[in-house]
Amino acid sequence: MSRFSVLNNNTGNQIKNNLGKQLSTFNNNFNFQKNNIFQFNNNNPIHSNFFSRSFSTIKLNNNNNNNNNNNNNNNNNNNNNNNNNNSNNIKSNKMCDSKYYAKIVNPTLENLIEAGNKIKNGGLVAFPTETVYGLGANALDKDAVLSIFKAKGRPLTDPVIVHIIESEYAMKLLNLTEKQKEIFKVLSDNFWPGPLTIVAKSSELIPMIVTAETGYVGVRFPNHPLAQKLIEHSGKPIAAPSANRFGHVSPTTANHVLDDLADSPITILNSINDNNNNNNNNNDDSYKDNIEEACKIGIESTVLKIVSDSELVILRRGGISEKSLRSVINDKFKDSIQITAINKTVENTTNQGQEAPGQLLTHYAPDIQTFILDNILNECHNNNNNNNNNNNNNNNNNNNNNNNNNNNNNNSLDLKECVFIDFGNQLPNEFKNQCLAYRDLSENKNILEAANQLFAVLRWSENQEGAKIILLPDLRKEPFKSLDNSEAVFDRIFRAASGKQANLSTFNKKVLF
Repeated sequence: MSRFSVLNNNTGNQIKNNLGKQLSTFNNNFNFQKNNIFQFNNNNPIHSNFFSRSFSTIKLNNNNNNNNNNNNNNNNNNNNNNNNNNSNNIKSNKMCDSKYYAKIVNPTLENLIEAGNKIKNGGLVAFPTETVYGLGANALDKDAVLSIFKAKGRPLTDPVIVHIIESEYAMKLLNLTEKQKEIFKVLSDNFWPGPLTIVAKSSELIPMIVTAETGYVGVRFPNHPLAQKLIEHSGKPIAAPSANRFGHVSPTTANHVLDDLADSPITILNSINDNNNNNNNNNDDSYKDNIEEACKIGIESTVLKIVSDSELVILRRGGISEKSLRSVINDKFKDSIQITAINKTVENTTNQGQEAPGQLLTHYAPDIQTFILDNILNECHNNNNNNNNNNNNNNNNNNNNNNNNNNNNNNSLDLKECVFIDFGNQLPNEFKNQCLAYRDLSENKNILEAANQLFAVLRWSENQEGAKIILLPDLRKEPFKSLDNSEAVFDRIFRAASGKQANLSTFNKKVLF
């Protein structure tokens, strides 16, 4: 197996070994190794050098590191064999080995009550929403929230969203003016339950760790019955980012969560097709013939900040389109409230707290090199000059982004080493079979279908044996950019590739960087 895909089938322990180790303090509850991911100054956590971890085993060829990489290949291939065996055992829920802490449970009433009690008592539960799976803890318990960051390897500069099931209660978590309460009510009445997160100044009930020390918190009413039942049974607002290791592709199934977080003490609620069952059924066996369901929307919620009595800012595009937001706000408030949208990209080494998740340049990223397809070239193309410039740029960026998606030293790779993810059937038919693997997010150019498929296809892509790169579609081009909410899908594509682009030469069947 190629060294570019040595992490493809890891199920937690190996993944954590490749990541930086966890907090040097607060290790009483979990047996984490120590390596200064976070620094503490007067009890205020500050992100420190999280992205200094090495991904040398999944970078493209570097001549200076060939010897080391060859040695790493042997070790990692051996680890892969072990991890493949582990994955099979874990996914069949044969959790007999005590080192595998995570477990998937069916959504029986008994399991939902137990999961709610676990949240209430400071534990972690992963649960499905209509967007992606969340990793939840009691939002009012700062130690419980901290355990989310530990399990994910998440920097404390990245805030977490608070999930609730009553808009009236949500307002108690916020510090709003009378006008802002009116805005909040219009938004919640029109978009809740649903994929809209509303950010505003937090009340004193919210621990500062939830807000990344910014004093602003996002609240959301999820539109998924299991998420709602979990909140109900816990009796607590639930703080929850996506249930994956930080920076990796977001999870849309229970097994995605298990793949990333198997070595954390997490209960994972399985979202399954239970048309023939009732969630109040206490019999686990009644679910044995049901099929695991993926999250319906497939990308995260839209994050909208109430800046003032007259200004709203879209901090992250997501499940609710900008067009829908503008329509509702303009209908109610006419021209008295301004809505703007920002495309923010923050360096992964930032020490500054963010007001919304999903702001980092590298996010939602597969474990192998990923690029946005810029052009399909139909003639022999000399790309040397461009590649030299790109290499210089990549080398300059290496200090800021030590992720698997950075620091390329190759000019090209064969198409047969590439996983091609298409949209709208762009790739000529004669080249589809020449890729290592090919998927189309939506042949019919349906942006909702593409959103639903994106994260699952990215995870599928990184697990293709022999894959060295992934090519993603550029939705900024016509006719795609005019599709409603295409910007939300492309935001994930852009960050998955760290903004990097490549060309495809049909003349010599090469991907050119």
